[in-house]
Amino acid sequence: MDFLKAELARKKAMVEEREKKLANGKSYVKRSEIDKYETERYYERCTKRKKMSSDDGKKEDLEEDVADQKEVKPLLEEAEVIKRLRERGEPIKLFGETPSETYQRLRSMEMQEPSGSKSQTDFKSAMEKIDQEYLKAMMMELHGDKVERKELKTLASIEEMKEICKGISDPDAETDKLFGIVRQFYRWLFDVYEQTGERKYRENEGDLTVKLERAKIKQAETYIRPLFRTLKKKTLDETLLRSFGEIAGALLDRNYIGANDVYLRTAIGNAAWPIGVTMVGIHARTGREKLFAHNVAHVLNDEFQRKYLQAIKRLITFAQRHFPTDPSKCVEFNA
Repeated sequence: MDFLKAELARKKAMVEEREKKLANGKSYVKRSEIDKYETERYYERCTKRKKMSSDDGKKEDLEEDVADQKEVKPLLEEAEVIKRLRERGEPIKLFGETPSETYQRLRSMEMQEPSGSKSQTDFKSAMEKIDQEYLKAMMMELHGDKVERKELKTLASIEEMKEICKGISDPDAETDKLFGIVRQFYRWLFDVYEQTGERKYRENEGDLTVKLERAKIKQAETYIRPLFRTLKKKTLDETLLRSFGEIAGALLDRNYIGANDVYLRTAIGNAAWPIGVTMVGIHARTGREKLFAHNVAHVLNDEFQRKYLQAIKRLITFAQRHFPTDPSKCVEFNA
């Protein structure tokens, strides 16, 4: 606000000075005289700039006004300027920067981005990470250095996983045992997903479609990590655990319609009010006793749950493409 007042005062002083020079005792000023005065001032500024550049041996920016070249006195204290820059994640001081220049840098950032939010989607972050890796690999190849690539492991087949994860969809399976089996299955399926994308990327590094697919894999890796953590610590809700076991059993049997049905039941729920509202007033809701945990939507409970449920949906889609089966057991994803 103080800066705005100072700017208005400066403009007002300029207008008063112009009128004082042009009026010269007259009660009016012609438009042509104003234009002539402004043109003369413009040429004066240009001449002054040329003289400064010839004296110093430097090129000055002719688009800036001479008044803007003077050092602006900061309207904020240095501590406040540092605080605001830190809130934006910007460096508090650049090399050779004066307090006035630091303040001007902050002011320009606040004008361009008032909220100071630099939030971006997870997918955009994944794309930027892949671009950085690609550029790094190109630079290493140009300098003749060896590009380090992730070693591809030999993974078990789906038939071998059937034997390892036997009883994963059994409703009477022991909970402690189920934690380990479910984690092992989804870890294996994600490794297959990741390695398939890595092979495609190495064959067609410049292809945009392959790059987008790899970004989705990176995003899914970030999303599913909290699920692996909760399975390892055995803190996942038992209802969700058994639902994930059902999905895994259907995927091992290549019954993708069944896996999709269980996923929808887990994510959206099949109750009349799937978000889980049971009490709306002083009276109990009709049929409240029919609402169980498996009828209530879990996708809206927590941000982490939403993310790893999305990652599991992506794995279901991948499994159908990677392990084909009869069309009667498939979901038409591209319909």
